[in-house]
Amino acid sequence: MVGLRVGVEVRATTTALTAAMATLPWMAPERILLDEHRSLLLVSTSFADPGEACSYAERRVRKSATGLGLDLIVLSTEAFPAVVDLRGGAADRLDDRQS
Repeated sequence: MVGLRVGVEVRATTTALTAAMATLPWMAPERILLDEHRSLLLVSTSFADPGEACSYAERRVRKSATGLGLDLIVLSTEAFPAVVDLRGGAADRLDDRQS
């Protein structure tokens, strides 16, 4: 997916968050534990607009939690630029003078 990544801060148990993450495989969810009760769920979106990306991510997380009957509360969302993969290809872009 080429778009913004969104950090969704949630209050939920590890079990509840893991269950919600399992319903969002296309968003490549990653969990960062903040404390005993809060986690940051990073998800990928296809949106370029931060507002749309945050709205979509929050809606999908809430929908997953509601659909599974999970005790999960969304505290905040924030959009980040997409991750750029810099592995490989750098040597291919060097001109003859640099190689």
